[in-house]
Amino acid sequence: MTDILGCCFENGFAMVFGLLAENNRMVMQNRDADATVISADFKANFALGWHYSLAKTYVYVNYLPEISINLASFTTSFRYNVLTEYTDDFPNSFTSWEWLFLFNIQPSPVFKMSLGTGVQFEKYSGSYFNEHYIGFRFRMKNERDFLDANTRLSIDYETGTVPFIETGIHYKIQIAEFEHIFMYISLGGMYQNYYSSHDIWLGRGGLIVNWH
Repeated sequence: MTDILGCCFENGFAMVFGLLAENNRMVMQNRDADATVISADFKANFALGWHYSLAKTYVYVNYLPEISINLASFTTSFRYNVLTEYTDDFPNSFTSWEWLFLFNIQPSPVFKMSLGTGVQFEKYSGSYFNEHYIGFRFRMKNERDFLDANTRLSIDYETGTVPFIETGIHYKIQIAEFEHIFMYISLGGMYQNYYSSHDIWLGRGGLIVNWH
């Protein structure tokens, strides 16, 4: 029985490793047409939103600096989330950071899917939560711009609550290109919710620098 289990484990490991290697080879084949396959992204994103109720109106300002390292099939991303809520002109801030480890599937330069998991640290409670992510990227016909759509969701498995959910879509417009640098302006919108409370709708913009 031990030999059978050992054989199954070895065959399963070999199959998984083979699939990962094949996916990495497929992604690397796109490098000539998509230089960002091996690269780093530096993102300075800003969002402005609101939530209206009969009692009062909430205004939100959201700063979202982020760094991503892309290594063909794998990406690691670190983001700082600073959300400030203004109610009756009185600010109340919420801060967290998120560190994700993503697996990329890119059958062609036109389409890329990323999915994975990581950790979210919530500053005010000092708590860590498991955060999940899925994202899609589509390259436009001009071969310079991109359309991105993504969702991230953190879960507190001890209580079954959802501390944070975010989904959004944004269009990246290339504004400059150098030998090893692409620069983009990002414009779009997103939705956030913290602990299933207010629905927050935000317009988002930012500057993205890709070094490859």
